Amino acid sequence: MNAQRSALQRGVSLIELMIGLMLGMFAVLIILQLLTNTNTQQRVASTSSDAQINAATAAHLLHREIAQVGMGISAYPLLGCSLGYTTSKDGAAIALSALGPVTINASGALVPPGDAHTDTLLLVSGNSAGTSEGDATTAVSTATSYVVKTPSSFAPEDRIVAAPTMRDTSSNCALTLGRVNSLSSYTLNVTSATAGLPVGSAVYNLGNAPAVRAYAVRSGNLTVCDYMAYDCGNTAYTNPLNANVWIPIATNVPSFRVQYGRDTSSNAMDGVVDVFDQVTPGSTADTSGLPVYCSWLRVIGLRMALVARSQDYDRSQPTASAPTWSGSTANTSTSSVLTTLTPTAAPIDLSSYGEWQYHRYKTVETTTPLRNVIWNGNQMAYQNGGLAC
Repeated sequence: MNAQRSALQRGVSLIELMIGLMLGMFAVLIILQLLTNTNTQQRVASTSSDAQINAATAAHLLHREIAQVGMGISAYPLLGCSLGYTTSKDGAAIALSALGPVTINASGALVPPGDAHTDTLLLVSGNSAGTSEGDATTAVSTATSYVVKTPSSFAPEDRIVAAPTMRDTSSNCALTLGRVNSLSSYTLNVTSATAGLPVGSAVYNLGNAPAVRAYAVRSGNLTVCDYMAYDCGNTAYTNPLNANVWIPIATNVPSFRVQYGRDTSSNAMDGVVDVFDQVTPGSTADTSGLPVYCSWLRVIGLRMALVARSQDYDRSQPTASAPTWSGSTANTSTSSVLTTLTPTAAPIDLSSYGEWQYHRYKTVETTTPLRNVIWNGNQMAYQNGGLAC
């Protein structure tokens, strides 16, 4: 009886215990591997989603601002002229060499280049609710005053520019941005007025907060500089980078490419984009033969691509080649009247970023019409509108 009871009470042997432990360890290892793989996939998906949201948000912001450019400055007498003013924060004397709604890759003196193989933008617009044709003067201007026909179109603190209505490319094209201090009947008392402008000149109201902003990719981030507050062309703000002047608005942006959408109709402009390129109106590359203001007014849209990168390093090397967009390759085909040409390419090049193949990328491409420019192609007769750009 005792022997039978002893046999029934025998425990687990050492070998059986070791086998059980090994099986348990294998199960734990498998579970850990599954958890690691799941976490990696979640992290990759999350960072890819973050890159997409980052690119889409930044592109939306730029699209919205680009749509507003040119407001208040698209009149014939203004486009292509220089504009002088003093910044509000660092008190620098600024001279924008060629006033236009949007300038791609302005000179380094105006907008220091960003990261390698990326473009820069300079955007200009007013915020006045008044007419963009300007208000005519009824007396010769002085250094501190303009006498206008409609003083109710102006208010103290409005920023204004005055110019002769008949464009003279040899003179009177150095504009000054002034501020309305007060109104006395039909007289605008102004800081930095242009003296000696004849009767019939025009005063253009840019509102109380005109915007001059520069965009560039710096240190892998899309940044913006307020050119009304700071001298964005001062390289002391970019080397080293001053984040209080060049403010990051989107992180992990390795590429930003932009092209003008130009109406190159042989006669009067028809408001349809014929060519996408980076030929700035009035530059040495501009061979249109048009007056500089007509060249500006024929820039009726902007096409851009913004590339965002996932933050995490991916050992699987998911990117074999750089992303592409509509402007990556040159297209000079004329086989169809509906073909918009891209005579020169602006490819996305990530080679300046080490081990760029180990990240994932999202590209957002958009084309924005410059609505404040398109309608201005044929202006009123007193603004040389009979020339019909």
